[in-house]
Amino acid sequence: MAKAREVKKAERETAVDDGVLRRLDKAVTTGRLVRVHRSIPRVEWIEGFVIGASAEWTLLARCSDIQLDGWSALRTADITKVRRQGDETCLTIRALRRRGQWPVRVPAAIPLDESTALLKTAGSEFGLISVHRERQVPDACWIGAVTRLRPRSVRLREVDTGARWHADDTTFRFRDITRVDFGGRYETTLREFAGPYS
Repeated sequence: MAKAREVKKAERETAVDDGVLRRLDKAVTTGRLVRVHRSIPRVEWIEGFVIGASAEWTLLARCSDIQLDGWSALRTADITKVRRQGDETCLTIRALRRRGQWPVRVPAAIPLDESTALLKTAGSEFGLISVHRERQVPDACWIGAVTRLRPRSVRLREVDTGARWHADDTTFRFRDITRVDFGGRYETTLREFAGPYS
């Protein structure tokens, strides 16, 4: 079983473009604002700061309208381009620096080498996560609390747009998940009004 996991991990690493990994690593070390493009049809680019990258997942601090808005973990194999959006003198970085928000720091150590650890940590640290299955449904996400993790899937107790908990859990296979968001304004507001699930 362990050998099969190592083979799959090696396959993923070869699927990731070396140039993309180098650009991601450079974005981590420089702290510059970047725009990340992915190979998934009908999804838009994401702008932000790369906090960490592995062959499995890449973590970005999302940034829009000169504001930070939580974190996005993206499948690294889906990333096709990493474009720099400015240096330390660009308005976004100057504004974030003045507010004490740059360089960007993640509030918890988020593991990026495997899905189980990523989802477990994000769920326990932030309470609610948004799961995206963009290859099947590019313009939707499911928001909820992690209730169970299995070797190939995660179960969420979903919360709706009115901050009401669903009665049952929903299962998502890791292979279908392309993006996981957490700690953003929307997830934080839903968590505040939904309260603990029962």
